[in-house]
Amino acid sequence: MGGNSRVERLGAEKIGKLLLEMSSQTTLSLLVYSVYSITNIYFLSVGINSLAAAGASIISPVLIALGAVATTVGAGGASVVSRALGEQDTERASRTVANTFLIFWTAAIIITVLGSVFIEPIAYLLGATDSIAPYAIEYGRLIFLGAITGTGYSAIIRADGNARYSTVTWIIPLGISIALCWLFIIVLRMGVSGAALATVSGQTTSAGMSVYFFFFRKNRSYHIKAAYFRPDWSIITEVLTIGLPSFMKNLSVSLIAIATNHLLRLSGGDSALSVFAIVSRLYSGLITPQTGIVQGMQPLLGYNFGQRHFERVRETIRLSLSAAVVYGSIVCGVCLLIPAVMISLLSKESTIIAEGQTALRLLALSYPLTGVAMVTAASFQSVGRAREALLLTLGGILLVKLPVLLLASRLFSLTGIWAAEATSELILCLVSFFLLKKSPPWSSPLAAPTPPPTAGRLGETKTG
Repeated sequence: MGGNSRVERLGAEKIGKLLLEMSSQTTLSLLVYSVYSITNIYFLSVGINSLAAAGASIISPVLIALGAVATTVGAGGASVVSRALGEQDTERASRTVANTFLIFWTAAIIITVLGSVFIEPIAYLLGATDSIAPYAIEYGRLIFLGAITGTGYSAIIRADGNARYSTVTWIIPLGISIALCWLFIIVLRMGVSGAALATVSGQTTSAGMSVYFFFFRKNRSYHIKAAYFRPDWSIITEVLTIGLPSFMKNLSVSLIAIATNHLLRLSGGDSALSVFAIVSRLYSGLITPQTGIVQGMQPLLGYNFGQRHFERVRETIRLSLSAAVVYGSIVCGVCLLIPAVMISLLSKESTIIAEGQTALRLLALSYPLTGVAMVTAASFQSVGRAREALLLTLGGILLVKLPVLLLASRLFSLTGIWAAEATSELILCLVSFFLLKKSPPWSSPLAAPTPPPTAGRLGETKTG
């Protein structure tokens, strides 16, 4: 199927079919990442010890922050590209992709230099104890040095209607990472350095595949010229503005992780941090399909919004919300029934299994709720309404999650820390429904009343 017809499917085929196709592809990608993340902790826990697993977990806010940069250019660029293709403006799509490369490379170089130089104070800032710090420093230094290999281009690839290749750019690199993680830690006994090198190797593979997609593959919907790499400040501003909610969400998640590490260190020490290393990986892994639904719906929303097909926008959001809530309810039930079985998949230490059951049960109560805020924020972001998306992401973290976490830990110690997530998500769920009712994305004030252009197909648009 040619590039043009593949993109045009987003505005013609049934929403349910497209959403299932796009979401299943993104979910598969994210599940592979979750498998890697979980096996990474498993190899560290079993191949070394629980302190090594805690050291990698301590550095997780760094990975989230690095991901924040990638998702900023990815989400912002994908929104602009989707709408540009919907409006049949292939030159703008091409310029947008070129400028996202410029943004990411500039940020990645700065992060690499600063992070690798200041890794020791960063580790302690993240909440490491004296026992865990050596592992965190060794792991984090290599992660920072490999920051330049990170990418956020799978969202932009999906915006071109190519969910399959987007999935491949996750599966192959993560498969390599999993294999190398086993080789470096279990076979070669390289310790936490092996885990970090496996991660960077996978990122490098993904970066190479992204470069191939945008510059060398056949049947492209748009072609990127060297001249398009000249900074276009209007495009850069739009990409960063639309991507800001994703950036702030990831950065704020880092802040929550740092606060949680410090609170756990004060409440339970190394044991609590080790439990968190295991349970948090399970939690994030099980939430993956909800994230897949969100990522799968975004190109549908962006394209149909650009085409002024607002009823299709509404239907996409409705189906996405329903799917996220149903899945979350199922996973919640599983975690409530067999928490010990779930935890034993990652740790064989009886103390971790015993203490982790309460943590997993309380965290799992948030599953039926969390997808609502995720879908709502992504819906506003996809149609270019960064203010509402920012309210749910940054506002949700700073005005809801962080205060609830601090208050709950003060009142109920460890139990409060584990229960804070579900309490926060309930509040954000109510706010999301209010925003959807008051000013839904399918009746966006940004939408012009004019019909979409009818002259010419994507391939016939002048690109200059």
